[in-house]
Amino acid sequence: MSGRALAMKAAYHLAGRWPGPFYAIAPGVARVTWALNPALRRRVTRNLLPLCDGDRERARREGRRALQHVLEYYLDLATLPRREMSRFEAEHLEIYHDERLDLLRSNGAVLLVSAHTGNAEMAIQALTFRGRSFVALVERLEPRDWAEYMLKLRSSAGGTFLEANFAGVRACIEALRRGGVVGVMGDRDIQHTGVCARLFGRAVRLPRGPWELARRTDALVIPIFSSRKRGDQFRVDVEEPFRVAATEDAEADIRRAVERFAGLLERHLRRDPGQWAVLEDFWKVHGCGEG
Repeated sequence: MSGRALAMKAAYHLAGRWPGPFYAIAPGVARVTWALNPALRRRVTRNLLPLCDGDRERARREGRRALQHVLEYYLDLATLPRREMSRFEAEHLEIYHDERLDLLRSNGAVLLVSAHTGNAEMAIQALTFRGRSFVALVERLEPRDWAEYMLKLRSSAGGTFLEANFAGVRACIEALRRGGVVGVMGDRDIQHTGVCARLFGRAVRLPRGPWELARRTDALVIPIFSSRKRGDQFRVDVEEPFRVAATEDAEADIRRAVERFAGLLERHLRRDPGQWAVLEDFWKVHGCGEG
């Protein structure tokens, strides 16, 4: 068994039973990890520089917070199987524009599009207790035993999490055509098929998949952004729902949807840069060479 799988299983048995102390030490663990890993420190600082208007010292501070939030995300997963998710919304979420979620109580296909901030997965898990189950796509991980255990943890509270491959995308299309709910991320182009858009003045490829799904199935898109307040307490911002246009120019329809989401994403990241829990060299990996 791989070290990552063993670590997550240990976290499940320990942090899953006694989450409080582990959330309490997460900031200290993040500080030590930040200090001992200069490559990680430089990479995350570069990610956050545009979000911090080029202020390197602020980007470093926010980068350490981002690392802390990554650690807390794994704690969230380790504790998920033992959560009472029917009470999670009331006890852990502060929702802005809650009225926009009334659509989840009605029939009809809904695509929830989020980003790697806070813990959108837990927010969506909690919101399904408003009466709708969901299917969500996540990135393929390695090694495989770790990936399979992560899928098991993610799916332990009622939702179905699938890898973003052909079978996963097909399952999402089928769920939407049945009038179901699907959750996807819109900030990292993990399938390398993205649309070049502007984010913080830089040209990067953002995923086209969410918008192709919405356009193909006429699903209502609800952008949702999660941010971590402290420990396992979250703020959830629900943006105005919309539909992706279906004109004769499919590429233009998708581009407009990507650009709309990019504007929302930039606003939320600028408000609180340290929420963006992305550890890869984002601007290098997703840059599209258009300025």
